[in-house]
Amino acid sequence: MAGFSMSFTEKIYPTLLVVIQLGSLVFLLVSGPIIADSIAGFLLEMMGVFLGLLAIYVMGLGNFNIRPIIKENGVLITSGPYRIIRHPMYLAQVIAIVPLVFESFSYWRLAVLLLLIIVLTVKIEYEEKRLIKHFKGYSDYIKISKKVIPYIY
Repeated sequence: MAGFSMSFTEKIYPTLLVVIQLGSLVFLLVSGPIIADSIAGFLLEMMGVFLGLLAIYVMGLGNFNIRPIIKENGVLITSGPYRIIRHPMYLAQVIAIVPLVFESFSYWRLAVLLLLIIVLTVKIEYEEKRLIKHFKGYSDYIKISKKVIPYIY
């Protein structure tokens, strides 16, 4: 029975988190405009897109994994946006989506945005436990960086 538990925790659970994350993003993108109407909203959205692309570039595609599972030959990245925050791709998603939700507001869209934030938070907690075990320097990295919000959290 312990083998089943490990399999669920290590394979199905991270995939389920990603399915909820991507499902939330798809819902928010198809239930309203894809580009913010206001200049401020558009700039915020583009900041999120830029941060996400920068984070992927700095991390490198060989190190990138949408599931919160560390690749066997993964490398700990602490440069670029990772100098300040440990999970810039998750922050980028929220920054890019928030103006879309509030410019085309509905309680359903707000609920899905909150679901997205919750699932990203759960992914962070799940991933960080594995990062601490996988990388010797991760505990030190935690001391000099924040999870998602620079200088705050």
